[in-house]
Amino acid sequence: MDLDEPKKRSLGKLRIAPKTKPKSPNMAGTIRLQRHTAAAILQAFADAGSDEVVCNIAGWVNQDHEGSYLTVEISPKYVTRDLQPPKENNLDFIFDGQENHS
Repeated sequence: MDLDEPKKRSLGKLRIAPKTKPKSPNMAGTIRLQRHTAAAILQAFADAGSDEVVCNIAGWVNQDHEGSYLTVEISPKYVTRDLQPPKENNLDFIFDGQENHS
């Protein structure tokens, strides 16, 4: 692999899922996990010597011909240098305006 070549991100989509049981997920989808992401996460396991590591997950609200969805990305844990408070997020399309999201 060329180190100067940009790496693909491990991205997926989550869409609202039909509730078939009380514990069914609100959203479901898939992620395209890239080898370099998996390798970095496996290295984090080795470095931690633990059965658990913390990874980052990020989401972006999008829309296509099938409707609204979240694009999600998984990546190895990193720390941002300049963490600013998030701007207002409107996830009403997911939670239907409910106050209690649990």
